[in-house]
Amino acid sequence: MKRILGIIIAIGFIFAAHSPAYAYRPFATEDAGVAGKGVVQLEVSWDHLKWENKDRDNVFLIVPIYGITERIELSVEIPYMLHDTEDGENEDGIGDINIVGKFLLIEEGDKNPAFTLKAVVKTSSGDYGKGLGSGDKDYSLVAVASKTIGDFQLHGMFGYTFVGDNGDDNIRDIYLYGIGIDYSLTENFHLVAEVAGNRHSDRTIDGDDPASGLVGATYKISEHLTIDGGIRFGFNDSMPDWNTTLGMSITF
Repeated sequence: MKRILGIIIAIGFIFAAHSPAYAYRPFATEDAGVAGKGVVQLEVSWDHLKWENKDRDNVFLIVPIYGITERIELSVEIPYMLHDTEDGENEDGIGDINIVGKFLLIEEGDKNPAFTLKAVVKTSSGDYGKGLGSGDKDYSLVAVASKTIGDFQLHGMFGYTFVGDNGDDNIRDIYLYGIGIDYSLTENFHLVAEVAGNRHSDRTIDGDDPASGLVGATYKISEHLTIDGGIRFGFNDSMPDWNTTLGMSITF
């Protein structure tokens, strides 16, 4: 059960995705930007997670995004997960789908950052018995700020998740946070880094709360296509030792 909870938390970072709307790839930290009225985007990614006990997980994520207005964006995060366990049966299937709404409250100015609120409903679509989902719905609210300073873009988020306990009294609500930095090395090539974490949802675990770091890059091939990659590393045993991520973002 603890391994399953750890996987769920790790997958949450991948979504949170990101993109708390979601953060543009490969961040898990949300950014304050929204797509814009009538804009359709698609993010596709693959993550490979390696745990200390030699278990491995692969997550394929598809995220369609639509700008309802200039300030409101909706997206759906659809994961397909494959568990490769060292001692047991391998499982695969659709994970818990997230429905995400993002509302730009304040646009960025010369002195002030942009402020956005993000709301997430995590469904219980994943098979709990196979370790593909938590077995209950979660509800999250995240506050996000972004500011451009020269060649740097800074992103910060803080949120709270009302965790569905699936009948388990040991499960508790969590807070989550993230700080991301995007450096424009050239107009099309950016370097990115972040630190993100949250409180552990299992109150019985006597250990460190999940926390991780990311280093990566994005490359804008055209106005319609950006590719990205990165390596996420866990700061403690509550996260995978390593998480390799590759993806692309398409604007139609």
